[in-house]
Amino acid sequence: MLKELKFVQGAVAKKDFVPAMTHFRIEKGTVRSFNGNLAICSPIPLDLECTPKADPLVRAIANCEEEVVLSLTEKGRLKVQSGKFRAFIETIEGDAQTHLEPIGNIVNIDGSKLLDAFQKINTFIGNDASRPWTNGILLRNQSAFATNNVCVIEYWLAIDIPFVVNIPGTAVKEIIRVGEAPSHLQLSDNSVTFHYTGGRWIRTQLYVTHWPDISKVLDQKSAPVPIDPRLYPALDSLTMFSDDLTRVHLKDGLLRTHLADEVGATYEVSGLGITGLYQIKMLRLLEGVAETADFTRYPDPVLFFGKNLRGAIVGMRG
Repeated sequence: MLKELKFVQGAVAKKDFVPAMTHFRIEKGTVRSFNGNLAICSPIPLDLECTPKADPLVRAIANCEEEVVLSLTEKGRLKVQSGKFRAFIETIEGDAQTHLEPIGNIVNIDGSKLLDAFQKINTFIGNDASRPWTNGILLRNQSAFATNNVCVIEYWLAIDIPFVVNIPGTAVKEIIRVGEAPSHLQLSDNSVTFHYTGGRWIRTQLYVTHWPDISKVLDQKSAPVPIDPRLYPALDSLTMFSDDLTRVHLKDGLLRTHLADEVGATYEVSGLGITGLYQIKMLRLLEGVAETADFTRYPDPVLFFGKNLRGAIVGMRG
């Protein structure tokens, strides 16, 4: 039972503006959660109908070491009993309408390739309230795209996607957490549902798909060379000494957090061959993703390439 609750826990709201959103909805052998944007559902071996507070229920079930028995008390609380342990969970009346169901047309697609794409490029998803389109992964034609306004990345799925959608990062995070390839999708004008075996599903609202033309950035000439793996431990050693923007200056194999003498820290990597000014946290995103790059393009966007992907990172001005 704990497995089912943990599957749906990711869509429990953190704040109690709408009480039902901080509660699970249990009915018809399923448990559901909804936080206003994301809805998750799983079958559960329980013949009850109630709306219990989510967090204390998960904690109570996790505390059970013997067989778990759930029942409703006369006062409407959900009683959790396991051996000598008992807990009583607050419930609220009804509110089944708050918890959404999948809607739209069924779409068959290679779920394993979608999962691979999400796992590879999710760290490039932005977090910009003024540009909501950057806060998800765009699926269009045969590619998945992500950007954080400093980096942009395209992952080739090698499958035709018969729709254009922008999946919010919160949904991408849950799909990665589940770690299973969805069996199929269900698509409406403003939502998509990822279906899994056993009747489980994750439904999310969608972001706008009006992206700028990133081909103007990516379709440029370049001469990429392998990225020296020594770059990343060097960056790690400098992070705690960098300024608020985590800037690093690179020239002639020397990495510096500051240009002034005796300020911050430096790290020498002989033969590194990278010149420019970058944010450390942005360069770190390339590890395990990019295999080659053309840093000679700086101060223009530096193009990088990896397995089934390409992208660009924008440096800073000195």
